[in-house]
Amino acid sequence: MTHLIAALLRYHDPRMVVLVLLEAICGSATLMLIIRRRPPGRRPAVAVAVTTASFGMVVTLVSWVTFITALAGTYPRLRLNIPLHWVVPALAMSLLSGMAAGAIQKFGHRSARNAMLGGSLLACGFSCMLFTGMAGLVRPFALAYDLTAILAVMVLGAALSTFALWESSQHSRRRRPWIIGHGLTVLAISVLCFGSLAAILPFDAWMEAVSQPDDLASSPIAIIAAAEAVAVLVLSLTGSLVDNRVAARDRMDADRFRQLADSTLEGILIHRDGDIIDGNESIAALLGLPLGVLRASQLSRFMTPDGDATLWSGLRGTAPVQTNILSASGVRMPVEIVSRVISHGGRPALVTALRDVRQRLASEERIRFLAHHDMLTELPNRVLLSESLDLALDLAALTGASMAVLFLDLDSFKIVNDTRGHVVGDQLLYQVATRLRKDLRVNDFVARVGGDEFVVLQTSGAQPEQATQLARRLIACLEPSFCIDGQELSVGVSVGIALYPQDGRTAAELLKNADIALYQAKEHGLGWYRMFESSMEVDLRERRAMEQDLRAALLRNEFALHFQPIFDTNLELVAFEALVRWMHPTLGLVSPAQFVPVAEACGLIIPLGEWVMRTACLAASGWDVPCRVGVNLSPAQFLRSDLRSTVTTILAETGLPANRLELEITEGVLMENTEGAIRALTELRDIGVRLVLDDFGTGYSSLSYLQLFPFDKLKVDRSFVQRMEADEGSRAIVSAIIAMCRSLNLQVTAEGVETIEQFDLLCARGCHELQGFLLGHPIPQKNVEHFIRRYLLAQVGPPVPPRAALQRFLRQRPIDA
Repeated sequence: MTHLIAALLRYHDPRMVVLVLLEAICGSATLMLIIRRRPPGRRPAVAVAVTTASFGMVVTLVSWVTFITALAGTYPRLRLNIPLHWVVPALAMSLLSGMAAGAIQKFGHRSARNAMLGGSLLACGFSCMLFTGMAGLVRPFALAYDLTAILAVMVLGAALSTFALWESSQHSRRRRPWIIGHGLTVLAISVLCFGSLAAILPFDAWMEAVSQPDDLASSPIAIIAAAEAVAVLVLSLTGSLVDNRVAARDRMDADRFRQLADSTLEGILIHRDGDIIDGNESIAALLGLPLGVLRASQLSRFMTPDGDATLWSGLRGTAPVQTNILSASGVRMPVEIVSRVISHGGRPALVTALRDVRQRLASEERIRFLAHHDMLTELPNRVLLSESLDLALDLAALTGASMAVLFLDLDSFKIVNDTRGHVVGDQLLYQVATRLRKDLRVNDFVARVGGDEFVVLQTSGAQPEQATQLARRLIACLEPSFCIDGQELSVGVSVGIALYPQDGRTAAELLKNADIALYQAKEHGLGWYRMFESSMEVDLRERRAMEQDLRAALLRNEFALHFQPIFDTNLELVAFEALVRWMHPTLGLVSPAQFVPVAEACGLIIPLGEWVMRTACLAASGWDVPCRVGVNLSPAQFLRSDLRSTVTTILAETGLPANRLELEITEGVLMENTEGAIRALTELRDIGVRLVLDDFGTGYSSLSYLQLFPFDKLKVDRSFVQRMEADEGSRAIVSAIIAMCRSLNLQVTAEGVETIEQFDLLCARGCHELQGFLLGHPIPQKNVEHFIRRYLLAQVGPPVPPRAALQRFLRQRPIDA
C-alpha cells in the first residue's frame, strides 16, 4: 500500500492526466445517456441487444483509451506495441463484463445487489483488460505487482462504480442523480486506470518476485480473476442482504400504506399507460370488481364514451375535477378525480384518487328542491309560486288570455291538528296534497303556502267557467274521509277565486283577492267556493279589525257573562246557562253571532272559552241556591287533549262541585271525530260533570248519538218549540224526542219557550226543563244574586199544578234585567 501511495504521488505528465479525465468525462456522459434513454416500445428483444451492446462497447472503448493514455503518461519512454493476440482477449473481457453490467443496470430491478454486481463486473473487466494488455506489452518478460494495492484499487473502483450505477438508475426528472452518477463514474475510471498502473512494483521488488517462480505477485490476472470472483460473491451476498432488509422494510411500508389506503373513503388507482396496476378496497367496491380482476383491467374500461382521458393524465393541476365513470355493471357514476405522478416499482406511474359524489350531488339537488318546494308535501312553496305566477302573468299579458288563482283552505284542519297532534296533521296534509296533485290537469299548478293553505293556478281555459268547475272538483276530491293510522278523519276545503285581469293584474293583487274570496266562502259554510267581488274587501277589513279588537278585548276584560234561568215544570229554578257578551268600546254590545265565528276562525275561542268556564263556575259557587250552570263548548275546545285537565283545574280553583257544571256540546262536533268525542265525553263523565247535547234536531241529527255518547240531558232546538202551536209536525217531533229521552233515562230541556201555549204543550208531553223569554231573559252577572233572592221570595206558597204555578210565577216574576 505504501508503494501504491508513492507511485500515485510520483511525477505524471499533467497533459496526459487531463486527457484521461476528459476521456473519462466523455465516456461517462455517453454511458449516462444510454442508461437514461428509454427503450422503444416495438421489438423489445432487438432493443435489449442494441442497448446492451452499446453499453459494453462504450465501456470497452473508454477503458482502453484511458488505459493507453494513462500508460503513456506514466511511462513516456515506453514503446506501446501490444500484440493483437493480446489485445483481442483484453478487449473481449472488457466488452463482456461491460455488456453484463449494462444488461443488469438497464433491464434489471433497481436493487443493491444488482448495483454491486454491476459495479464489480465493471471493475473486474477494466482490471482484467488493463493487466492483460500490460502482460502482452512486456512479453516475454513479466511484471510484478503489489497485490494488496491491486485488491484495494479494484474494491475501491467497484465501490465507486456501484454508487455510480445506483445513482444513475433513479427514474427522476431531476439532474442531481445524473450529475452524481456521472461524477462517480469519472472517478471510478480514473482510480482504476491510475491505481492499477501504480500497483506495478519497482525493479528491485520485481527482481525478487522473478526469482521466485511461484510467487503470486507475478501472476496478476489469475489473482484478479480469483479476487473478482470472491468480490462478486461477497458483494452479491451483501447486496442481497441489503435488498432483503430493504424489501422487508418496503413490505412493512407497503402493508401500512395498503391499510391506510383501504381505510380511506376515496378510491385510489395506480395506473401506467392505461393499465391499472393497483388500487384499494374502496375503488374495488366503487367499480364493482375484485382487486385481482381490477389489476388486470384497462383504465378505458371504466371511462364513459364522452369522458376526457386527459383528466386522468395528471396534467390538469391538483384541483379535483368532476367527471363520470362506468362501474363493472355499466352504471354511470359521477366522481371527482385528481391525478399525480409517482414512482411505482422504480418507474413513473400515475395515482388517481376518486371520490364518489353521488350522495353529495343528491344532497345538493335536494337542497335546490327544498328551496322551491315544501318539505312535508313536496309541493311547490311560496318562492316557486311567486316565480310561476309572475311568468304566467307575463304570458297572459302578451297573449291576452285570462287565468284564475284559487286559494284553498282546509276546513276543520286546526281541530284535527290540535286534538290528534302534529304528526297526524302532517300525514293528513301529505294525503291532501296527493289528492290535489292527482285531480289537477297537467297545465295546472298547485303550491302549499301555509299550514293548511294551498294556491292553484289555472292558466288555460275559459273563465270563470273553468275556475268554478275546478273549485267544485277540488271540493269533491277532498270530501271522502282520510285513513290515518287506522282512523277515519274528515276535512273539507273552502275555495276563493280571483280572475286575471278583472280581479287584479299583479301577483299580489290576485293572491290578496283570492284570499278575501276564501274568507267569504268560509262565512257561507264549509266546503264552499266564492268568486271575488269588490264588496268583499270591505267585509274582510271589518273581519280583520274585529280579530284585532277581540285580542285587545281579552286583555282589557271587555267580555261579560249573562245568565239565562232554566226551570222545571213546577217553575223550580234548576240551572242557568252562561252566555258571553262583548261590550265594544265604540260599537257597543256586539252579538255573539258576530264575534264567536271570528274567534273560532282565528283561534281566540280557546282562551275565550276558558275564561267563560272559569267565570261561570266562580259565579255559581257563590249563589244561594245549588242550581247548575251550563257552559257551551266550542268544537275547538271540546277536541283538545287537555280539556279534562282544564275542567278539573277550574273546578278546583273555583270550588264548584262537578255535578253542578253542565257542558253543552253541539251535534256537529260529534260528526267530525266520533272516536275522539267518545273518549272526551267519557273523561268528562268520569270527573262527575254533566253532559248536554245542545240544539238537538238541527244539522244531521242521528239517534246513534244518544246510544254511543254518555249524555245526561238533551236540549230541543228552539226552532221546533216555536213552531209547535201551528205545526203538527213540530209537535210530533218534540213528542217523539221527549218520549225517546224518557226511555233512555235522559232529561229534556226545551229552548225558546216564549208563550204560555208552548209551556202548556211541553208540560203536557212530559218535558223536564224549560228555558226561554217567557220564563226569563239573560241576566247580567251582577244581577243574578238579586234575581235568585226575588225568586225565593216569590216561591212562598203551597205546591200547585204547572199552569197555576206559571200564572203565579208570571204575577210575581222577579226582575231579570
